[in-house]
Amino acid sequence: MMFFRRKFSFWLSIISIIICLGDYLGIVIANIILVRLNPIIDTLIFMKPFANWMVDVNNTEWAASSILISVKFPTYVIHFGTFLILGLLIDYLIHIFKQK
Repeated sequence: MMFFRRKFSFWLSIISIIICLGDYLGIVIANIILVRLNPIIDTLIFMKPFANWMVDVNNTEWAASSILISVKFPTYVIHFGTFLILGLLIDYLIHIFKQK
């Protein structure tokens, strides 16, 4: 377990899970972080082919801000995946720099 506590991929995955749980439980700031601070979700969420399976489309058309957007499960998976990939990339770069 000590090995994982040093990895960015571990901590970013934990942070992503906390954000997703916070959004699911209705914490307003978690929804802002989930949608607006993830560039992939922020880009895809308003595109027509992806909007249908990422958000409640009827709610999104009326939403003036991301607080009112109700996301679906695939959005949580994308959020977790992007945080995990970012963590793995950071871990890989650290590994490369430690070898030199």
